Amino acid sequence: MCRERAIGIVCHDAGGAEIISSYILQEGLTARFCLEGPAVKVFERKLGAIKREALLKVISSSDSLLCGTSWESDLEWNSIKEANKQGKKVISFLDHWVNYQERFVRNDLTLLPDEIWVGDVHAKVIAKNCFPNLKIKLVENPYFSEITKILNKFKSSNLKNNGALYVCENISDHMYLQHGDVNYLGYTEHDSLKFFLENLEKIDKNIKTIIIRPHPSEINPEVKYSWIKQHSSRFYYDIYFSKEDSLFQDILDCKIVVGAESMAMVIALQFERRVISSIPLVQSYFSLPFDEIEHLHKIVNSDYV
Repeated sequence: MCRERAIGIVCHDAGGAEIISSYILQEGLTARFCLEGPAVKVFERKLGAIKREALLKVISSSDSLLCGTSWESDLEWNSIKEANKQGKKVISFLDHWVNYQERFVRNDLTLLPDEIWVGDVHAKVIAKNCFPNLKIKLVENPYFSEITKILNKFKSSNLKNNGALYVCENISDHMYLQHGDVNYLGYTEHDSLKFFLENLEKIDKNIKTIIIRPHPSEINPEVKYSWIKQHSSRFYYDIYFSKEDSLFQDILDCKIVVGAESMAMVIALQFERRVISSIPLVQSYFSLPFDEIEHLHKIVNSDYV
């Protein structure tokens, strides 16, 4: 009787965790888990209670590894390093469209997996340009497939909403860790949120409620964004921080979704919401390859409201 093959799952950040956990569910995989950080809650929400194990044990007990890629942790990078020592195959599933090469570099040392998976054709083109000698495989984004099922469930629910959802990103910490400068991009998450709050009327005059959804990596967001209590927007809008575990529910509760360049904005497109980037710089690079996403600086500088 053949032994059932096990795959080792290594994840820290929420983006990769959403995709890989959905893939496990869809494929019915037998897996062992090394999870840390925001990934723990994502996997437990979808798969229930999970037995988590140390990285070395997961690698030694698995035939291959399927990993996310993290900017705030070395977990997946270390998994490539240790798997190479043990002669185990490593697959990395990329969950965004930016900073591909930097995901595999620590202290100027690059460690690449044996294979990279991407969820759409845009990501495949970028990955092939970044890693011309590496196998790049297009795997239909399992997280988006999950969203499609949820959409079908809610299509006839007649949801009423007149709010705006702002999805935060931990830009400052990311840029400081990667470049040693929180303002490396020329703006921070605070600048992007302020730009949105100060120009919401130009997006939609009927919006009265703003839901702010912190990024999973943000610690004490109500303290971090405490300046909102002093911002003039508090006189015109009902502003509160989301308490929802489900991003989907927050998206369903709002008619407009705004952020800098969060993956949540792409998910909102699947829900047929109006999606707007509030990056305040006109010349700033925008990584999300979706033409449906509007740009607030263009709205602000246009003649229509």
